[in-house]
Amino acid sequence: MRLLAFTKPFGPIDVAPLAEALASVGADGADLLVREGQTVAPADPGRIADVAAELKRRDLTLDVVTTDLLDAGPDAERIIAACAGSGVPLMRVGFYRYDPAIGYRRQVEEARAALGRLAGLAARHGVRLALQLHHGTIHPSASLALALAGDLPDVRFYADPGNQAKEGSEAWALNADLFGDRMACMGVKNAVWRAAADGWVCEWGPFTDGGVVPWPEIIPGLRARGYTGPLSLHVHYPAADPAAALRRDMDHLRGLLG
Repeated sequence: MRLLAFTKPFGPIDVAPLAEALASVGADGADLLVREGQTVAPADPGRIADVAAELKRRDLTLDVVTTDLLDAGPDAERIIAACAGSGVPLMRVGFYRYDPAIGYRRQVEEARAALGRLAGLAARHGVRLALQLHHGTIHPSASLALALAGDLPDVRFYADPGNQAKEGSEAWALNADLFGDRMACMGVKNAVWRAAADGWVCEWGPFTDGGVVPWPEIIPGLRARGYTGPLSLHVHYPAADPAAALRRDMDHLRGLLG
C-alpha cells in the first residue's frame, strides 16, 4: 500500500517547497487538493503538471488529484485534461451535499446524472473518478455511495472511516466487502468525541494519538484482504508546522504497516 500525503494543510505554498515538504515526511506520493487557497487553484490547472514534475524529481508520484468538481463543463474539462497530461490515474470529485429541504430521492437522481456526465468526460481523457465517503452528503456510507454511483462503471470509491466518524461509524470490513475492487483509495485520519457545553462534538485529532477509528485493526485487515491501493494521510487538525505533524503521523502509519 502506497502512502500518500494529502496537501491541504500546506495551503498556498509554492510548488517546489510543497514537493520538498512531502519528500521530507517520507511519503510515497501525493493526494493534491485543487482548490482556492491551495498550491493549485481551479483556474490554473496547468500547475498540476508542475507539481507532478517536482514530485518526480524527488522520486515521488502524483497518485490522486482531489477536486470540488460536481458536473462536466469547461472547468472540469481543463482540470481533467491536466490530470491526464500529468499521468494522474485518479481524480476525486466533490461532495454532493444532503439538503433535507430538497429530499434524498430528487438529490440522488440529479447527482447521478451530473456524476455520469463527469465520468464520461473523464473516461474520454483516460482518467478515473473516485467518490469519497463524507459526512453531510448523500454518500456518507458505502451503501449510499453505491446507490449513487454503483451503476457508473468508470467511478471508483474513496473510503474514509475517519469521515464516517462524524455521523457515527460503519464497519470498515463491510465497506471493503461492498466496494470490492472498486475501492481505489482510503483516507486516513482519526477523530475523538468530546463533551462540550452544548453536547457531544466530534473533532479531528493527531493520527498518532488514536481515536474512535480502529486503525491498528484496519491496516492489517486491508493487507489480509489483498488491498494494494493507496492510503491518503490527512492532517485536518490545527498544526503550526504541517510538515512536522505529517511526518509524525506518517511514521505512525508506517509502523502500523509493519
